[in-house]
Formats: sequence, structure tokens, C-alpha cells
Amino acid sequence: MNTQVFKHFNELQQHIDPLPLEQKENFPSNINNLSCSLQEFSVETQQILSTKEKQTKSEKINHILELKVSHQGARIRNLEQQLDESQAQYKKVTQVLTKAEVRLHTLLANSSDLITIIEADGRIGDETSLALERILGYKPEQKIGKLYNDLIHPDDAPAWQEYFANLLKQPGIAPPIEYRKRHANGDWVYLESIANNLLHDSSINGIVINSRDITERKLSAAALEKSQQQIVNILENITEGFYTLNRHWQFTYINQKAEDCWYRKRQELLGKNIWEQFPESAKTIFFKELHNAVSRNVAVKFEWYYEQQNIWLEIEAYPSEEGLSVFFQNITARKNQEDALQKIHSQLLQQTNLLHSVLSNTPGRLLMFDRAGRLTYINRAGLELTPLSKTCILGKSVGEIGWPPELIELHNNCWKNILATGESLTTETEFINPRTGRRNYCSYIFSPIANAEGSIEAVLVTNRDITELKTAEAALRESESRYRILSEITSDFAYSFNLLPDRTWACEWMTEAFTRITGYSASEIANSGWPECNYIHPEDREMLQEQMQSRSCSSSKEVSEYRIVTKSGEIRWLWDCRQVVWDEAENRAVGVYGACQDITEHKLVEAKLCETNQVLEGLIEALPVAVIAVDASASVTLWNPAAEQILGWEESEVLGKILPIVPSDEILDFSAMLQSELAGKAPVAKQCQRQRKDGSLIDVCVSSLPLRNPQGLITGSLRIFSTISAALGKQEKKDNIKGEGDLLDPFWARYVSLPHLTNK
Repeated sequence: MNTQVFKHFNELQQHIDPLPLEQKENFPSNINNLSCSLQEFSVETQQILSTKEKQTKSEKINHILELKVSHQGARIRNLEQQLDESQAQYKKVTQVLTKAEVRLHTLLANSSDLITIIEADGRIGDETSLALERILGYKPEQKIGKLYNDLIHPDDAPAWQEYFANLLKQPGIAPPIEYRKRHANGDWVYLESIANNLLHDSSINGIVINSRDITERKLSAAALEKSQQQIVNILENITEGFYTLNRHWQFTYINQKAEDCWYRKRQELLGKNIWEQFPESAKTIFFKELHNAVSRNVAVKFEWYYEQQNIWLEIEAYPSEEGLSVFFQNITARKNQEDALQKIHSQLLQQTNLLHSVLSNTPGRLLMFDRAGRLTYINRAGLELTPLSKTCILGKSVGEIGWPPELIELHNNCWKNILATGESLTTETEFINPRTGRRNYCSYIFSPIANAEGSIEAVLVTNRDITELKTAEAALRESESRYRILSEITSDFAYSFNLLPDRTWACEWMTEAFTRITGYSASEIANSGWPECNYIHPEDREMLQEQMQSRSCSSSKEVSEYRIVTKSGEIRWLWDCRQVVWDEAENRAVGVYGACQDITEHKLVEAKLCETNQVLEGLIEALPVAVIAVDASASVTLWNPAAEQILGWEESEVLGKILPIVPSDEILDFSAMLQSELAGKAPVAKQCQRQRKDGSLIDVCVSSLPLRNPQGLITGSLRIFSTISAALGKQEKKDNIKGEGDLLDPFWARYVSLPHLTNK
């Protein structure tokens, strides 16, 4: 019985041994239990058999054992069924696994990543062939067994060694690492690797490195970084200010120009809200336009006056998903130039209108012809040369605008000359005016007008009627002839002297009368140093020098009288009126113009008159009769000593005051007599009473004569009072009266002017 049981157990064990490890794991506990039970059963059986006393019990046990064997047999059959199912499942799993291995091998062979297994000593144990050849250009047999770090860039080798040392210390997946390896063609390939330490895994027994070629990404990143750096360099060096804002209106970038414009460092502004940093701009067009750009997602361009810094800014804003990019530049100079240009344009327009008005109304005739000789412009005065209207002659040649033949010939000749020489031409001509039929004289100026290349494209013709000028020139020639004749016979002469920088005088010109008066020619005193020249009288030379020095910084007129010594030695008097010429640029007197008159005869008469006046003054002082002079208002102008003795008033008491000697009852007669004398009626002798200073009255005989000024006008009256004595009787009175006729208007009273008797 036991033998059969162990036989069946051994058969079961033989069926289990060929199974794979995965299926064997499903039976160990049951097989072990069954083996233990059989061992126990065998021991119990041996014990029962060895002991006779327990034979009965053994039979019972055998029965129990049979039951157990029967039960275990059922279990073994069940296990066999499970084993069959497991074998079927194993075959199915094996098929799937084989298919998966093939698929995995295909994926690994065609993977873009390079999978490398490195052993603990750093040598390559295995590598995917296709990826290795594609990424690094090597075949697996070239690299297997070689050190992995042989191809790593020297600059990246230290980092790889540290990374590999850490891998050996720590099983599992390590962080990614980037490094360069040399390609078979000598280029450097950038790799990004993730390593997994599986040295503890008996199926791998190495470090698995999954590497990806990131050369293009690195080069693109480098190019991008370079491009971004170039953009930053450009933004930092452009002449415009530039900054960027995110969606929260916070500064994310500010260039140097913006710092300079705002006078603030970018560190103060980055990450901060623009409206908080520049609150004064929140109520301006700047705020409105930036919000408009963001809300409508459109680019905006506008100009803004930044009042805080007194500058104009031109701003361009471009929205994006990240926020807003803003360019700005200071256009204050341009705005000032625009304002200046606007003013210039306005002034130019005004001047153009003014020029058009001036050209239209100028008396000179202005015409413009193009290169083909067609009239392109004519002013109002120019229409006087043709009977046709302006609309009829514009665009016509000189032969088609109704000009006289002489003008047509002149224009054609001058036109050819200008085209040949390119220079302006001035000429004069006379012609019969087609409008008036009169002979006219005209002066012509033909001026070429060149284009930017220097070619003549038009000619401006200035035509001026000089008929009156020709008439005036003829009259001037006649006047000059008369002037020469008059200058030869007149006592006046004119002169001009230049004052040189060394303060010396040089004669510029003299009229002919100078030679006749002085005996010197103009050439003889050309550099005489006037007023130091020898013909000035020595006693008057210093006076004249002082006058010229004191007036050398003034442009006012000055009159003086001085003596000269003629070439023959004669002394003559000159009256000189001169005008100093002042140069503002040099800030000094540069010359003098003057006119002189020979007043020698006048001076002689004046001396004789002075002598006569002195005699008369002495006579009046010595007369025993009272001599009194009054002006038109009856104010006393003369009071001789006899008047003081007879009437009692001293001269100082009455001069300049109303005549005090007329009694009140004779004032009317006195006034009537004075008005009659002032009116020029013949004076008469009259007896009357006059009042002394003490109030007493005396009888006098009054004779009067008119006082005249140098122009011959009566300005006062001279009165001679003679007292009437009672002892003389009537006959004496008659004789006195008869003699009064001799006192009426003596001859000298009409021509001699006494300075202190005349009321000027």
C-alpha cells in the first residue's frame, strides 16, 4: 500500500519537475504538505508494524490511511487537472511572450534612442546597433568592450565621471544628464541620457543608459539664445525707447534708452505696474491708446506730449498673447522743426502771396519764357507792351504776342546769347509802344534760370521803362552844367573829408568855389590833416580841433565860424555847417560832410554896425533928454540916465516892466498912440503930461520912432521926452514943436538894430 502511494507520488513529482518556474510556484505548498503526510504515514506504518500489540490499531489506521490515500488521490487528480490547465496557459503565455520579445527587439532595433548597458567597470556591455550607427556612426562591434567615456567631450568628462560614480553608489534611476560625444566623422553630438542602475538584477547585471540625440535642439537653443541676445543687443542700442508689459500692465523688459528718457533704472520698474509708477499718464491719450491696443488687439501709433518732462514722444504699441511691446522716441526736436517749418511755410506762403502781389503791382515789367521761347509768366505792367490780353499771350512766342519788331529782334538776339554763354545780359533799347504809340526807352535784364543739373530751362526778363530816367538824366546833365557855372560864381563851396583810423583827416572832394575863395586847389589839401591844415587861421585852429573832437562820436549837425588865411595871405571869414558820418559797425566817426559860405563882407558890415551901435549907445547915454524904449506890450526895454534924473525911477526898477510914467487919465491915449506906431503909421510929436516916481506930473513933448527887427518888422517904439519950461513961453513951445519933425523916424532907425533896444 505504501509502495503504491509513494509510486504515485513519484509520478506526480516527475510531472511537476519539467514545468517552468512560474507554474512550479503554484504547487510547492501542496506537494510539500503531501510529502510530509506521506512521511508521517510511513513512520506511523513502520511503528504499527513493529509493534504487534498495535496490529489492530494498524488495521484501523490502514483503513484511515486508505481513506486518506483516496482523498489524496482525488487531490492529486485535481492537481493533474490544474497542471494540464497550467501547461496550456504556459504555452499560450509562451507564445505571447515570444511575440512580445520579437516586438521588443524590433522596437529596440528601430528606436530613435540609443540604449547602452554599461558594466560596473564602465565598459560597454551591449548597445542597440541601429541607433548607435545612426546617432554616432559606429557599429556595435566597434564599441562593445570599450570604455563608455572614451568619446565624451573633455569639457563634459568631469561631470560624467561624477554622474557615473553616483550611479554606482545608488541603484535605480538617476536624474538626466547632458553631454557631448564624438561622432565617427569627428563632429560633436549632444546627448541627453537617463541611467538606471540594475547591477543588482541578475538578468541585466549592468547600468542601462537611454540616450537621445538632442544636437538639433541644442543648436536650435543656441541659435535661439544667440538670436535673443542679438535682439537684446539691438533693443539696447536702438535710438528708440522700448519696454514690454504683461497682461497685468507690469514691466517685463526695459531698454537703456527708456531708462535715459525716464531718468529711472530698470531695477526700480521691472515687475511693477506702469500706471502706479506713472500715475500722471493715466488721464491722457497714452492710457487710452494702450488700452485700445490691448482690448482690440491692434497695433497703435500716436504722438503724446509728456508734460512732466516737457517733451514730445512718438509711441508705437504692438499687442501679443504675453502682453504689449511698446516703442517710443523723443520727437521734440522734430516737433520743433515741424513748428518751425509750419511757421516758415506760413511765412513762405505769406511771402509768396506778397511776392505775387508785389510782382503783379510792381511798375517794372516781368516776363518769363521757357526754353522753347514760350511766355509762361507776365505781370500786370508787362501787359503794357502788347495790345492782347494775358490769356491770349501765355504760351505764345515773342513773335505772336503783338510786340514791335525792334523788341522781337532784341529778344531773339539776347536769347541766343544767353543760351550760348549761360550768363545774364543787360541792355537798353527804344521802341514805339503799341498801346500808346509813343516812343519809350527801356532797360532790359535777361537772367537765365537753371535746373538742378545746371541746364537753362527758362529766362526771366526784367523790362523797366526808363523814359523818365532818360529825361531826368538829360535834365541832370543840364543841372550839372548850371551847377558848375553857379559854383564858379557863388561864394559857397562844399567839401567831404574822411576820418582815417589813425585819427587823421583826408580830403575826399571840394567844389570849385573853394579854389576861388582860398587860392588852394583840392589836391593841395588832399592830405593836409584838416582841421590842422595851414589855411585855417592859427587863432581859430585850436577851437576848430576841439569842436571836431567833441563831435566825432555824434551824428548831429554843427555850425561854426572861423577865419582862414588864403594862399595870397588874405584873412577871410567862413560860415561852416557840417555833418559827422558815424559808422555803427566800426563804432567811430569815419568822415564829415560840410558846406561853407564866405561871410567876410558880412563880418565887416557887422563890425561897422557894432561900432555904430556903440556910438549910438554912447549918444543915448549922454543925451540930456529922457530916452525910453518899449516893446509891443508897453514893457520897458531902454531907460537912459536922463530918464532916471527927470522921472525919478532907476533903470533896474523899470526894465522889463510896464511903463510906469503914464497917468491913469492918459492911458487910453498912450495905448492908441502905441498901436498906431506898431501899425506903421507915421509918428508925430505930442505934448502930454507924464508922472514922476514921487507922483508929481510934468509937461513933456514926446517924439517917437518905430523899432524894427532884422527882418524889418516893427517890434516896439523909441520915445524921447523933453520937458516944457513955463519961462520959454508959447514961442518956445512952437519952436520945440517945429523941431520935433527932425526927430521923426531918422534914417538910421530903419536900418540899424540896437541889441538892447530891439525886441526880437
